[in-house]
Amino acid sequence: ITARTAGILGMDEDADLFQKKAARISSAFHSQFYNELTGSYGDAGGNILALKMGVPEARKKQVLAALAAELENSSGHLTTGIIGTRFFFEVLADHGFQQEAFGAKNKRTEPGFGRWIELGSTTTREHWDESGSFNHPMFGGGLVWLYRKLAGMQAVPEEAGYRKIIFRPQPVDNLDFVKYSNITSYGKAGIEWRNTRDYFQMDVEVPVGSSALVHIPTLEPEKVREKGLQAKRARGIAYKGMKGEYAVFEVQSGSYSFEVARR
Repeated sequence: ITARTAGILGMDEDADLFQKKAARISSAFHSQFYNELTGSYGDAGGNILALKMGVPEARKKQVLAALAAELENSSGHLTTGIIGTRFFFEVLADHGFQQEAFGAKNKRTEPGFGRWIELGSTTTREHWDESGSFNHPMFGGGLVWLYRKLAGMQAVPEEAGYRKIIFRPQPVDNLDFVKYSNITSYGKAGIEWRNTRDYFQMDVEVPVGSSALVHIPTLEPEKVREKGLQAKRARGIAYKGMKGEYAVFEVQSGSYSFEVARR
């Protein structure tokens, strides 16, 4: 992050310095903490941090298996401290464990955000139990998953503010709808999706001065409709192709309503 910031500010020497330092730290981490016998960087966030930094491809399958085993051994609870929790849910979502991320978020037993609800909390706490501060950002970093991955709205890092937006929801079982919006420097941007057995509907709002890449979860792009018309042929909407299990469309400012029939 420091290297990237220096580059944006035109401080090229600092950008190069911090990029090299980051590479050395990452290399040292992978060398020191990876266990060849277990295929793991250790519990309590080791695998989460390794995957966030970027695990060497030859190790990735083993590390993901170790992470899956860790989740099973913890009965689906998060096992991380403050730093690991910051990345726990997003890393799970990025590596095929979105349903597990949703399950961990909803745990009503300790440790879990649902535990705070059981205790009557309306704010985030310092600890999972009744000790410490009752209005504290200690584990607040884990909440970004709600809008970046579950709702699926985030800014393109290379663009200023929300000049370009990515809408890419990751639906989960037993959740019918999600709605999120944010007042950006360009105006209100938001997404609302509804997921039923018969259809998936996704409404997005792109403020004036912004554009967006809209990812619709489907393997059949020809079935995507926008306000009743086939999205691939709709004026002002550009089909950009498939990306994984998503059909991607580029749109300019405005309000859009996409729908995909399940049958």
